[in-house]
Amino acid sequence: MVESIVLIFENIVLVVFFSHLLVAAFLCSLSTGNRLSHKLFAAYLLVAVIDLSNIIFDDIYQAYPDLDMLRYNISLFLGPTLYLYVKGVIYNDFKLKIKHLLHTIPYVIACLVMIPNFFSVDNASKQLWFDNFTDVPELTFIHFMTSVQLGLYLLAIYKNLIRYRKVVVENYSDADRLNKHWLTQLIFLFTLIYIIGLGRTFFRFSIYHDYDYERLVQLIMIIAMLLSICWILWQALHKPELFTGVNSTIEVMDELAASQKHSNDHKISTIETEKYDAIVSRLRDYMQQNKPFLDPSLSVDTLAGQINLPSSELSVTINRVIGQHFFDFVNLYRINLAAEMLIANEQQPKTVLEILYEVGFNSKSSFNTAFKKHLLMTPSQYRKLHL
Repeated sequence: MVESIVLIFENIVLVVFFSHLLVAAFLCSLSTGNRLSHKLFAAYLLVAVIDLSNIIFDDIYQAYPDLDMLRYNISLFLGPTLYLYVKGVIYNDFKLKIKHLLHTIPYVIACLVMIPNFFSVDNASKQLWFDNFTDVPELTFIHFMTSVQLGLYLLAIYKNLIRYRKVVVENYSDADRLNKHWLTQLIFLFTLIYIIGLGRTFFRFSIYHDYDYERLVQLIMIIAMLLSICWILWQALHKPELFTGVNSTIEVMDELAASQKHSNDHKISTIETEKYDAIVSRLRDYMQQNKPFLDPSLSVDTLAGQINLPSSELSVTINRVIGQHFFDFVNLYRINLAAEMLIANEQQPKTVLEILYEVGFNSKSSFNTAFKKHLLMTPSQYRKLHL
């Protein structure tokens, strides 16, 4: 029974190992799309592959314990590569810089910690380390550092995703750009694997250490890794262009307000109030007469150019003076026009799908969500109620 479980475990590890390698090779070969983010995710997968490689190449690592220790510390690159990948996806101007080498510091520290009592001793002494790893303070320290580091990177990733959403709703009307669900789900999967990994660390280093429980938790983690790579492949095959990045220099309103308050305790004066009231009136007239919202990809920059205003002034006008995100501001005009068309006699031959495309939406799901948000019912219900 035990032998069959071990065999199943090793086979799953082999599948995970080679599937990660295959996807990494595929990502590195792509010549289209965001090539930097492809390579960063490939780097993450390769780090995971190296971290798992001891299960497959155990004999090699036993013969070269120094190499095994370098592999042992490689998990310290999981957080940085995943974090840089997310930055590369959500910001279309992201580039690797010299400063990003700072992410290698934890790995360097881990290797330096091992020099006195591991890298500097003979192979027999090194083997004793691996045989009694739960009692070695240096290895306990590295495990603790890895867990804390990865947790901090995941928090930083979620913070960037939240900021990305704020930038989108304040500057864009394209619902597809707002669709970050696949990336959020991806990070959730990795968070789940991280939590499972914490469970494995607990069983490994706590007083409740039990090898069978540790191996069971490791098996669950490996299966989660396999499911995650299958999910990634499914997403890539069915939705190859899900994500459009934004410029990292765009400030969100709360950041702008905080900087203004810090610099000069900014308050909107009477003169500024009059100026912004005039902009609001001018903006609403333009929206009603010219209907720029019919453009599915309308952004703050585009609209500002059309009414000859600095994009920063227009953004402040909509997000702070009017009190709506740009995304909601534009969609309200689209929904109002759609509501009119749904009940107009001459528009009756048109389907809901035809109408949503005419008013500036580019997907049925985003239209239904926005319509229900503003009018508290679906488009079909609205048409049925008013006819």
